[in-house]
Amino acid sequence: MMNKRLKLIIASIVVVLFVAQGCAGRSAHPVTVVQSGDAKKTCKALRKETQQILRRIHKMVPYIKKKDKKTVLKMVTGALIIIPWFFVDMKDAEKVEANALRERYNYLSTLVGERNCRFKAPRLKRFYFHHEGYRKKT
Repeated sequence: MMNKRLKLIIASIVVVLFVAQGCAGRSAHPVTVVQSGDAKKTCKALRKETQQILRRIHKMVPYIKKKDKKTVLKMVTGALIIIPWFFVDMKDAEKVEANALRERYNYLSTLVGERNCRFKAPRLKRFYFHHEGYRKKT
């Protein structure tokens, strides 16, 4: 009798932990690629914004790499002990936001080229962690 009761308790704990896992991580808040005032921006404003975006991306990438290492560690230890799997962030909000910033930067770099500004804004290649989850399918 105790054996059935113990199985029921363990099963309910596992179900509760799996439900709680769905709440793990934060939602992404990506920047929109094309914004309303882009057509009116001057070369000076484009330069300032592209530099700001590059600074933000350079701050985000080391954090994302560190977070990926932690995720891999949790997944590997979760193979031995299931508990770490409940703390893995599967939403990857930082990756979504970094890729949205990259898309925004690339859009601004095309505007720089079209306006023949005096500075270069080379297009950014895809990140190793490319994630297209931030695009809404229409």
